[in-house]
Amino acid sequence: MLISGTGGEGGLHPEVARHRRIFVQWASARFGVDISTLMAGMGVVIKIGQGAKPGIGGHLPSSKVTQVISSVRRIPVGVDALSPAPHHDIYSIEDLKQRIDALKEATGKPIFVKVAATNYVPYIVTGIVRMGVDGVIIDGHGAGTGATPLVVRDNIGIPIELAIASADRMLRDEGLRDRVTLIAAGRISSADDAAKLMALGADAVSLGTALLISMGCAMARTCHRGNCPPAGITSKITEDSVIVDHDFALRSARNYLMAFMEELRLILDYLGIDDVRRLVGRRDLLRGFCLDEVIAKILGVKDESCSGDHGGPVDGGSVWTPDYSIYATQLVRTGDVVIVSMGSTGPPEVEPPKRLIDWLRFDGAQVTKPAIDPYREDIDTSATLARGKLWLSMPVIIKPPRTWGGKELIGISKFIARANSTMIDLSDADIIDSKHLMRVMWNNRVTGLGALVTTYSRLPEPVIDVPTYIRITNVEHINDALNTLVSNNDRINGLIIDINESDYPEMYLVKLDIELRKRGIREFTDLIIHMPSIRSSGDIIKLVALGADAVIVSGLVERALHGYTSIEDFRLRLMRLLVGIKREIAQLLGAAGIYSLQSIVGNRELLRSLSGRVRDVFMVKVAGEDVLYR
Repeated sequence: MLISGTGGEGGLHPEVARHRRIFVQWASARFGVDISTLMAGMGVVIKIGQGAKPGIGGHLPSSKVTQVISSVRRIPVGVDALSPAPHHDIYSIEDLKQRIDALKEATGKPIFVKVAATNYVPYIVTGIVRMGVDGVIIDGHGAGTGATPLVVRDNIGIPIELAIASADRMLRDEGLRDRVTLIAAGRISSADDAAKLMALGADAVSLGTALLISMGCAMARTCHRGNCPPAGITSKITEDSVIVDHDFALRSARNYLMAFMEELRLILDYLGIDDVRRLVGRRDLLRGFCLDEVIAKILGVKDESCSGDHGGPVDGGSVWTPDYSIYATQLVRTGDVVIVSMGSTGPPEVEPPKRLIDWLRFDGAQVTKPAIDPYREDIDTSATLARGKLWLSMPVIIKPPRTWGGKELIGISKFIARANSTMIDLSDADIIDSKHLMRVMWNNRVTGLGALVTTYSRLPEPVIDVPTYIRITNVEHINDALNTLVSNNDRINGLIIDINESDYPEMYLVKLDIELRKRGIREFTDLIIHMPSIRSSGDIIKLVALGADAVIVSGLVERALHGYTSIEDFRLRLMRLLVGIKREIAQLLGAAGIYSLQSIVGNRELLRSLSGRVRDVFMVKVAGEDVLYR
C-alpha cells in the first residue's frame, strides 16, 4: 500500500486535502493546523526531527511565502516562516505521551512520530514506542529538504542503515518490536535499497528525493530560493512561476513506483520469499563487503573480506569541492548561516573523506533533549583561554595567509579580530605595529601583546606576564613540548598543534587531551589546533568536541577573502566571515541542545564515528554502538 506524507511545516492545500491516502504532519510551528486538517488523512505524524536538519526547526524563506502559502499556513505574506527548533509543549517523554494520546483521542487515527537519526536513536525510538505510538519514522543522514543550514546538513546525523539496525535490535531486546511499525527514510532510491533496509529491520521505507527526480527534478539545488528551473517542483507559487507539468510528473512517478515494486518482487522471488513482511529483520540474507568489524557487528551481518588494497581512511586531495567553495563565498556575502537545499553530498558517503574528522558526526537533539532555538534564545559560543586572561567570543583564531604581507591588510585584520573579540595569529607575519595588540598572537614579545607563541626549546624568561603557548610543528617534538609544558605549567598556558596534516593532527589533539587529563593539568592548560583544511564551522565544532579549546582557521579565511575588490570589500568580507561563523556555531550548538560551548570541549560523547578504525583513533563510538568505548 502506498501512502503519501504531506511534509512541510503545517497547513494543507485543498488540492492535497481531497486525497485520503495521506499522512498529515503535526510539526513544531503548527502552522495552519486544526482539527479539520488532522482529520483529512489516514494518520498523523508528529515531526520531531528530520535527517537533513536534526535539532533545528523548519525554514521557509520569505520569498516563498506567497498568498497561497499565507492562506494555507495562516502566516503573513513575505515573512520568513521559522518553525521553532523544539515543540514548545514537548520537553520530555511524558509530554510526548500526552500529545500522542490527545491526538489519538481527537482523531481516532494512527499516530506516528518522525525523528532524525542521531547518536541515541535506539534509545529514542524505544522510549517513543513505550509511549504507545503506532509507528516511528527514522530519517537518516543525507535525506533531502527544501532549506537547511549547510553545516547542519553535513555534520549532524547518522546513516539510516546504522540507525535502523540498532533501533530494531534494541526494540527486540526490550520485547517491543511487535508493537510498532518502523519506517526508514533518507537516501532510498531503489528496490534493493528498500530490501536491504527491510532485512535490517524496517517494516517499510519512505521515498522523497528519488520520487522528485522521477518527476523531472534535476537537482539544481535552488529549492530554498523558490526557483526550480527544470521542473518547477519547488518554485514559489505565483502567477509567473515555472509550473509543474502535472501530466508528465504523474506519468513518470507512476512508472517509477510500478518499476520499484516490480523490482522488489523480483528480489523477493530470488530469495524465495512470498510476502514482503517476511523479509523484515532477515539479516541472515545480507552480506557485508569490506566493512570493518564494528560496523558489521552493529548491522548484524557477516562481512566478506576484501581483496586487494582498498586504501586508508583518508583519500587526500583538496577539501574545496564546489559545495564548499560556494559556501565560503556565501558566508562572506551575507555574514549569516549559509542555507542550502537537497541532501548532503559530504563525506564519507558521497565525497571521499580527506581528513579523519570527515568520518565524524555531531549529535542532534531529539525528544527528551530538546533543541535550543538560536533565532530566539541566547547561546554562549565563547571560549576562555590562559586561565581566564583571554576571552574569545567564539573558539576561533584567524591566521592570514602570507599573501597578506602588506601593513594595511594586517592592520585591518587586527582591528576586525578585536571588534569580534577573537584572536589573530601573526606568528609568521613580518610586519606588525602597536595597534590592537591585545588580540594578537606573535612570536616576539612586545608590550600589550595578547599572547606569545614560542617553541619548547626557546622558552621566555620566567618573569614574563604574557599568556604563552608552545607551537608544535613536528610530530617528533610532541613529547618534548609536553614535558616542557608539564615542568613549566605555571608560566606556559598551552600547546598549539600545527603539524603537517598528513600526520593527522586531529589524532594528536585527542592524545594530548587525554594525557593532560591523566596528569591532572587539563583544566589549567589550553589546546589549540591549526589545520589549513578547515572549511566550515562544522569542522571547528568537531575539533572542539575532540579536545580543542580554540581552532586556528587559515584556509577558509584565504578562500573566503580571495578576489576582494577593494580595501572596504576586504574589511566587509572578513567581518561577515567571523559573524557568519559565530552564528553557525550557535546553530550547531542549538541543534545539539547545548547552551554553552564550554561544555563541549573534549566531550567526545557528542560525536559518532562512521568507521571502526577511526573509532579506535579518536576513542569515539561508532554510530549505532550502544556501549561505552573500552
